[in-house]
Amino acid sequence: MRLPEVGLRVKLFGIVAVTLAIVGGGLWIAAYFYLSEEAQTTLKTRLDGLGKGLAAEVTDDVLMNDLYAAHAVFARVKAQNPDLAYAYLLDPGGRVRVHTFEGGFPEGLLAYRDRGRIWTEQGWIHQAAFPLLGGKAGTLVVGLAEAQAMAGVRRILMGLVLALLLGGALAALVADRMVRAFLAPVEGMVRAVEELEAGREAEVPIPADELGVLGRALARYSRAARRRARELATLDRLGQRLNRTLDPTRMLEATLKTLVETGWFTCAEAVKEGPEGPVPLVRSGCDLAPEDCPALKSLRLEAPPPGYHRLAVPGGPTLVLTGGEASEAFLSAVADYLKSGLERARAYQRLKEKEAERRRLLKALLTAQEEERARIAKDLHDQVGQSLTALRLGLEALIGPPSATEGLKELVEATLADVRRISRELRPAALDELGLEAALRRMVREMAAYGNLESDVYVQTKTPLAPELETVLYRVAQEALTNVVRHARAGRVSVLLKEHEGQLQLVVEDDGVGFDPAHAGAASNGLIGMRERVELVGGELVVESAPGAGTAVYARVPLPKEVRA
Repeated sequence: MRLPEVGLRVKLFGIVAVTLAIVGGGLWIAAYFYLSEEAQTTLKTRLDGLGKGLAAEVTDDVLMNDLYAAHAVFARVKAQNPDLAYAYLLDPGGRVRVHTFEGGFPEGLLAYRDRGRIWTEQGWIHQAAFPLLGGKAGTLVVGLAEAQAMAGVRRILMGLVLALLLGGALAALVADRMVRAFLAPVEGMVRAVEELEAGREAEVPIPADELGVLGRALARYSRAARRRARELATLDRLGQRLNRTLDPTRMLEATLKTLVETGWFTCAEAVKEGPEGPVPLVRSGCDLAPEDCPALKSLRLEAPPPGYHRLAVPGGPTLVLTGGEASEAFLSAVADYLKSGLERARAYQRLKEKEAERRRLLKALLTAQEEERARIAKDLHDQVGQSLTALRLGLEALIGPPSATEGLKELVEATLADVRRISRELRPAALDELGLEAALRRMVREMAAYGNLESDVYVQTKTPLAPELETVLYRVAQEALTNVVRHARAGRVSVLLKEHEGQLQLVVEDDGVGFDPAHAGAASNGLIGMRERVELVGGELVVESAPGAGTAVYARVPLPKEVRA
């Protein structure tokens, strides 16, 4: 059988062709640069000699102001040197006196007099300036065309290309004979490899000559590759299943089920050591009852019998696998996958427990805080307020006419108003007696008056709320309004509270100076407190602001399911 058109023969010929192309191309490029450099050096030497000789010839004519004679010398030199592109003579002032151009001196050429190489319609021109008597008699500029010098280089390079092509053709003939001799014993191995690539069973032939080493290596590789591909497919399926759950029991079930489904074992069990011996946890593919399964009995032996594998998962159970064979590396990878999954599940469980504990403690703290606020507010209102009222009445009776007690009365009344305001801020009676809407409107009105702000309030709620939820929304609005009064330098503040799609939405918006929420500074403590209160009842807090653009605080809290219904 002959190899297919695109097979090893074509590949080897391609290698030969690419090698010849690289070597030949490298030689051609090296020759091009070397010959080009030599041509450039020769051209510069010729330019220097021609320029100095021409300068020597015309110096006397220039000194005698015989421009006709100088022009004749230019014409003779140009006729004798076909590669002379131009020559022109400048007086000490930089004006052109004699040149070789038949149609007149080109405009703009003087701007390039100091360049050694310029591009023109004739191609690249090498030019040089030669001062006459140190520049006192003027300057001669001579330009030589590069094309003639490079024409010789191109001829040499074309000859080199032909030589490389002939050498390549000869090398191809020799390579063809060598490739045929080399591939004759390899054709059977190629066919076997193609069968293996197609997923079909095939035996790799092993030649009797030196290529037998290759045949044996291919046979070992084919067996190892099939096994490795199967192992990787199994691990990929196992990883996907483990990533879909955070339950340790389901992770064990997924591991055992994967090992059985992929055909590595016929029975897989997970057991843990108990006070009275191994205790089964999860099994897959096992027909016998757990108490009759020989896998459990094998755990009592120091070494597992033939056909059994014990896989101890660090920090987890022991897997007992029967009815199949697997490499230690594969089983170790399975154990690592399961170990990572179990650690992730345990970490997630610990995180849930800590988060639940944090929420419980925070809720207890806020509840205690509100209770303490209510107690202090009651004491301020009932005791301190009554004492201040009694003090005012006592002063009136003790001192005499109202004019004598006017200042003290004003001080007492201002103090009494402050106490009542602080009492309402600590725990507004309206929140307990009239509900969230009335308390919210009163707070906005008082804070707007205190901060000299215009305000508007819109409240649209259909159903009564739990005291805990009312307190959360009230405190969030209170903290947001406090920030407006203290920091925003605003002229107007708006408060909105409404029900929408099973949620309560609270919005506090001002037209103040705004800030960067990422660098909130001291205000961040208030933002953290608002966010924790809202998240404690399953809500979300968003703050939108920018310097000079005002601030908007959005709190969204889900309504309880019984309220939504």
